[in-house]
Amino acid sequence: MIFSAAGFQSVLTVFGAIYLVVEALDFFRIYSRDEYGKYAFFVFLFIAAILAIASRRPITSTIVRFAQRDFEIEVRIGDLFDAAGAVLVSTNTNFECDVASGKISSKSLQGQFTAKYFTGNQSKLIEEVAAGLPAELEPPYPMGTTVPVNTHGKTFYFTAMAALNDDGNASTTIPDVKKALNGLWEYVRRAGELQELAVPVIGTGRGRLQVPRNKMIELISESFVEAAAKGKFSDRLVIVIHPDDAKRFQVNLYEVKDRLRQALVV
Repeated sequence: MIFSAAGFQSVLTVFGAIYLVVEALDFFRIYSRDEYGKYAFFVFLFIAAILAIASRRPITSTIVRFAQRDFEIEVRIGDLFDAAGAVLVSTNTNFECDVASGKISSKSLQGQFTAKYFTGNQSKLIEEVAAGLPAELEPPYPMGTTVPVNTHGKTFYFTAMAALNDDGNASTTIPDVKKALNGLWEYVRRAGELQELAVPVIGTGRGRLQVPRNKMIELISESFVEAAAKGKFSDRLVIVIHPDDAKRFQVNLYEVKDRLRQALVV
Protein backbone atom coordinates (compact mmCIF):
# COMPACT_ATOMS: atom_id res chain seq x y z
CA MET A 1 0.00 0.00 0.00
CA ILE A 2 1.25 3.45 -0.92
CA PHE A 3 -0.48 4.98 2.14
CA SER A 4 1.91 3.42 4.62
CA ALA A 5 5.28 4.37 6.06
CA ALA A 6 7.03 1.98 3.69
CA GLY A 7 4.95 3.19 0.73
CA PHE A 8 5.68 6.85 1.52
CA GLN A 9 9.36 5.99 1.82
CA SER A 10 9.22 4.39 -1.64
CA VAL A 11 7.72 7.57 -3.11
CA LEU A 12 10.48 9.69 -1.57
CA THR A 13 13.14 7.28 -2.81
CA VAL A 14 11.85 7.41 -6.39
CA PHE A 15 11.41 11.20 -6.19
CA GLY A 16 15.01 11.54 -5.02
CA ALA A 17 16.22 9.40 -7.91
CA ILE A 18 14.29 11.52 -10.44
CA TYR A 19 15.63 14.74 -8.93
CA LEU A 20 19.18 13.35 -9.04
CA VAL A 21 18.81 12.59 -12.74
CA VAL A 22 17.49 16.10 -13.42
CA GLU A 23 20.38 17.62 -11.46
CA ALA A 24 22.84 15.58 -13.49
CA LEU A 25 21.23 16.73 -16.74
CA ASP A 26 21.50 20.34 -15.55
CA PHE A 27 25.14 19.90 -14.52
CA PHE A 28 26.10 18.59 -17.95
CA ARG A 29 24.03 21.33 -19.60
CA ILE A 30 21.74 18.82 -21.25
CA TYR A 31 18.75 20.38 -19.54
CA SER A 32 18.84 23.80 -17.97
CA ARG A 33 17.19 24.79 -14.68
CA ASP A 34 15.67 27.76 -16.52
CA GLU A 35 13.65 25.33 -18.58
CA TYR A 36 12.00 23.71 -15.55
CA GLY A 37 8.26 24.20 -15.64
CA LYS A 38 6.51 26.11 -12.90
CA TYR A 39 4.90 22.92 -11.65
CA ALA A 40 7.95 20.65 -12.07
CA PHE A 41 7.90 19.66 -8.39
CA PHE A 42 4.35 18.32 -8.62
CA VAL A 43 5.10 16.59 -11.92
CA PHE A 44 8.11 14.84 -10.37
CA LEU A 45 6.06 13.88 -7.30
CA PHE A 46 3.26 12.48 -9.45
CA ILE A 47 5.71 10.42 -11.52
CA ALA A 48 7.39 9.18 -8.33
CA ALA A 49 4.03 8.09 -6.90
CA ILE A 50 3.11 6.22 -10.09
CA LEU A 51 6.46 4.42 -10.21
CA ALA A 52 6.27 3.58 -6.49
CA ILE A 53 2.78 2.14 -6.90
CA ALA A 54 3.93 0.09 -9.90
CA SER A 55 6.87 -1.27 -7.92
CA ARG A 56 4.60 -2.24 -5.00
CA ARG A 57 1.73 -3.83 -6.91
CA PRO A 58 -0.11 -6.69 -5.13
CA ILE A 59 1.99 -9.85 -4.93
CA THR A 60 1.48 -13.33 -3.47
CA SER A 61 5.07 -14.07 -2.49
CA THR A 62 8.13 -12.25 -1.21
CA ILE A 63 11.60 -13.55 -0.34
CA VAL A 64 14.23 -12.38 2.11
CA ARG A 65 17.63 -13.84 1.22
CA PHE A 66 20.58 -14.42 3.53
CA ALA A 67 23.35 -14.82 0.95
CA GLN A 68 26.17 -15.06 3.49
CA ARG A 69 24.39 -17.87 5.34
CA ASP A 70 23.07 -19.70 2.28
CA PHE A 71 19.36 -19.81 3.10
CA GLU A 72 16.25 -17.76 2.48
CA ILE A 73 12.83 -17.08 3.95
CA GLU A 74 9.79 -16.84 1.71
CA VAL A 75 6.42 -15.51 2.88
CA ARG A 76 3.70 -16.78 0.57
CA ILE A 77 -0.07 -16.44 0.28
CA GLY A 78 -1.49 -19.80 -0.72
CA ASP A 79 -2.25 -23.38 0.30
CA LEU A 80 0.17 -24.81 2.85
CA PHE A 81 -0.23 -28.29 1.40
CA ASP A 82 0.97 -27.11 -2.01
CA ALA A 83 4.48 -26.55 -0.60
CA ALA A 84 7.16 -28.62 -2.29
CA GLY A 85 9.08 -29.68 0.81
CA ALA A 86 8.29 -30.82 4.34
CA VAL A 87 5.28 -29.25 6.06
CA LEU A 88 4.58 -28.40 9.70
CA VAL A 89 1.19 -29.53 11.01
CA SER A 90 0.54 -28.00 14.41
CA THR A 91 -1.04 -30.35 16.93
CA ASN A 92 -1.81 -30.63 20.64
CA THR A 93 0.35 -31.95 23.48
CA ASN A 94 -1.82 -35.10 23.70
CA PHE A 95 -1.34 -35.77 19.99
CA GLU A 96 -5.07 -36.33 19.73
CA CYS A 97 -5.86 -37.09 16.08
CA ASP A 98 -9.51 -38.17 16.19
CA VAL A 99 -11.32 -35.90 13.75
CA ALA A 100 -14.24 -38.24 13.05
CA SER A 101 -15.53 -38.07 16.65
CA GLY A 102 -15.18 -34.29 16.78
CA LYS A 103 -12.27 -34.25 19.22
CA ILE A 104 -10.28 -32.39 16.56
CA SER A 105 -12.12 -29.82 14.46
CA SER A 106 -12.41 -30.68 10.78
CA LYS A 107 -11.75 -26.98 10.08
CA SER A 108 -8.41 -26.98 11.90
CA LEU A 109 -5.15 -27.46 10.01
CA GLN A 110 -4.90 -30.98 11.43
CA GLY A 111 -8.48 -31.69 10.39
CA GLN A 112 -7.81 -30.45 6.86
CA PHE A 113 -4.67 -32.60 6.69
CA THR A 114 -6.62 -35.69 7.76
CA ALA A 115 -9.37 -35.05 5.21
CA LYS A 116 -6.86 -34.53 2.41
CA TYR A 117 -4.40 -37.35 3.06
CA PHE A 118 -6.21 -39.91 5.25
CA THR A 119 -9.79 -39.74 4.00
CA GLY A 120 -11.81 -42.55 5.57
CA ASN A 121 -8.68 -44.00 7.14
CA GLN A 122 -7.81 -41.82 10.10
CA SER A 123 -7.02 -44.93 12.17
CA LYS A 124 -3.88 -45.36 10.07
CA LEU A 125 -2.84 -41.80 10.90
CA ILE A 126 -3.52 -42.37 14.62
CA GLU A 127 -1.38 -45.51 14.56
CA GLU A 128 1.47 -43.81 12.71
CA VAL A 129 1.54 -40.86 15.09
CA ALA A 130 1.37 -43.14 18.15
CA ALA A 131 4.28 -45.21 16.81
CA GLY A 132 6.42 -42.09 16.41
CA LEU A 133 5.93 -40.73 19.93
CA PRO A 134 8.80 -41.03 22.43
CA ALA A 135 8.32 -44.29 24.35
CA GLU A 136 9.84 -42.84 27.51
CA LEU A 137 7.23 -40.07 27.77
CA GLU A 138 3.51 -39.94 28.47
CA PRO A 139 0.88 -37.37 27.48
CA PRO A 140 0.73 -34.48 27.72
CA TYR A 141 4.00 -34.32 25.80
CA PRO A 142 6.37 -31.33 25.99
CA MET A 143 5.83 -28.43 23.62
CA GLY A 144 7.95 -29.01 20.56
CA THR A 145 7.63 -32.80 20.55
CA THR A 146 7.68 -33.72 16.87
CA VAL A 147 6.49 -36.81 15.02
CA PRO A 148 7.08 -37.24 11.26
CA VAL A 149 4.22 -38.54 9.12
CA ASN A 150 5.23 -39.70 5.67
CA THR A 151 2.49 -39.91 3.06
CA HIS A 152 1.92 -39.10 -0.61
CA GLY A 153 5.68 -38.73 -1.14
CA LYS A 154 5.96 -35.90 1.42
CA THR A 155 6.96 -35.47 5.04
CA PHE A 156 4.65 -33.75 7.52
CA TYR A 157 5.96 -32.83 10.95
CA PHE A 158 3.28 -33.08 13.64
CA THR A 159 4.55 -30.71 16.33
CA ALA A 160 2.96 -30.14 19.73
CA MET A 161 2.30 -26.44 20.29
CA ALA A 162 -1.09 -26.20 21.99
CA ALA A 163 -2.84 -27.69 25.00
CA LEU A 164 -6.35 -29.16 24.93
CA ASN A 165 -8.84 -28.31 27.66
CA ASP A 166 -11.64 -30.58 28.90
CA ASP A 167 -13.94 -29.29 26.15
CA GLY A 168 -11.45 -30.17 23.44
CA ASN A 169 -10.47 -26.57 22.67
CA ALA A 170 -6.81 -25.86 21.95
CA SER A 171 -4.90 -22.83 23.17
CA THR A 172 -1.29 -21.74 23.29
CA THR A 173 0.96 -18.89 24.38
CA ILE A 174 3.90 -17.06 22.85
CA PRO A 175 6.42 -18.92 25.09
CA ASP A 176 4.77 -22.22 24.08
CA VAL A 177 5.03 -21.32 20.39
CA LYS A 178 8.73 -20.51 20.81
CA LYS A 179 9.32 -23.84 22.55
CA ALA A 180 7.41 -25.63 19.82
CA LEU A 181 9.44 -24.01 17.04
CA ASN A 182 12.71 -24.76 18.80
CA GLY A 183 11.61 -28.38 19.17
CA LEU A 184 10.75 -28.59 15.47
CA TRP A 185 14.04 -27.04 14.33
CA GLU A 186 16.02 -29.36 16.59
CA TYR A 187 14.16 -32.44 15.36
CA VAL A 188 14.69 -31.48 11.71
CA ARG A 189 18.37 -30.84 12.42
CA ARG A 190 18.72 -34.26 14.04
CA ALA A 191 16.50 -36.48 11.91
CA GLY A 192 15.21 -34.51 8.92
CA GLU A 193 16.48 -33.88 5.44
CA LEU A 194 17.98 -30.66 4.17
CA GLN A 195 14.91 -29.51 2.26
CA GLU A 196 12.39 -26.72 2.03
CA LEU A 197 10.35 -26.42 5.21
CA ALA A 198 6.86 -24.90 5.11
CA VAL A 199 4.99 -23.63 8.16
CA PRO A 200 1.64 -21.87 8.64
CA VAL A 201 1.21 -18.67 10.64
CA ILE A 202 0.85 -20.76 13.78
CA GLY A 203 -1.15 -19.84 16.86
CA THR A 204 -3.21 -17.10 15.22
CA GLY A 205 -6.18 -19.32 14.40
CA ARG A 206 -7.36 -22.05 16.74
CA GLY A 207 -4.37 -21.42 18.98
CA ARG A 208 -6.32 -18.32 20.06
CA LEU A 209 -3.31 -16.01 20.21
CA GLN A 210 -4.22 -12.34 19.89
CA VAL A 211 -1.13 -11.54 17.88
CA PRO A 212 -1.13 -9.79 14.46
CA ARG A 213 -0.14 -12.01 11.54
CA ASN A 214 2.80 -9.73 10.72
CA LYS A 215 4.15 -10.10 14.25
CA MET A 216 3.82 -13.89 14.23
CA ILE A 217 5.59 -14.08 10.85
CA GLU A 218 8.40 -12.03 12.38
CA LEU A 219 8.56 -14.32 15.42
CA ILE A 220 8.72 -17.48 13.28
CA SER A 221 11.44 -15.95 11.09
CA GLU A 222 13.54 -14.84 14.05
CA SER A 223 13.29 -18.29 15.61
CA PHE A 224 14.41 -19.91 12.33
CA VAL A 225 17.36 -17.54 11.89
CA GLU A 226 18.51 -18.04 15.49
CA ALA A 227 18.33 -21.82 15.11
CA ALA A 228 20.15 -21.71 11.76
CA ALA A 229 23.04 -19.90 13.47
CA LYS A 230 23.70 -23.13 15.38
CA GLY A 231 23.91 -25.15 12.19
CA LYS A 232 22.06 -25.34 8.90
CA PHE A 233 19.04 -27.67 8.82
CA SER A 234 17.06 -26.17 5.90
CA ASP A 235 18.02 -23.88 3.07
CA ARG A 236 14.52 -22.44 2.67
CA LEU A 237 11.75 -21.61 5.12
CA VAL A 238 8.34 -20.92 3.60
CA ILE A 239 5.77 -19.21 5.83
CA VAL A 240 2.35 -19.71 4.27
CA ILE A 241 -0.62 -17.41 4.85
CA HIS A 242 -4.04 -18.73 3.93
CA PRO A 243 -5.64 -16.50 1.22
CA ASP A 244 -8.73 -15.90 3.38
CA ASP A 245 -6.56 -14.70 6.28
CA ALA A 246 -4.47 -12.52 3.98
CA LYS A 247 -7.62 -10.82 2.71
CA ARG A 248 -9.41 -10.59 6.05
CA PHE A 249 -6.45 -9.16 7.94
CA GLN A 250 -5.11 -7.12 5.00
CA VAL A 251 -1.67 -8.73 5.01
CA ASN A 252 0.64 -6.70 2.76
CA LEU A 253 3.74 -8.62 1.71
CA TYR A 254 5.72 -5.45 0.98
CA GLU A 255 5.24 -4.41 4.59
CA VAL A 256 6.06 -7.94 5.74
CA LYS A 257 9.33 -7.88 3.81
CA ASP A 258 10.22 -4.42 5.14
CA ARG A 259 9.58 -5.61 8.71
CA LEU A 260 11.65 -8.75 8.25
CA ARG A 261 14.57 -6.93 6.70
CA GLN A 262 14.65 -4.55 9.65
CA ALA A 263 14.09 -7.18 12.33
CA LEU A 264 16.54 -9.72 10.91
CA VAL A 265 19.17 -7.21 9.76
CA VAL A 266 19.58 -8.76 6.32
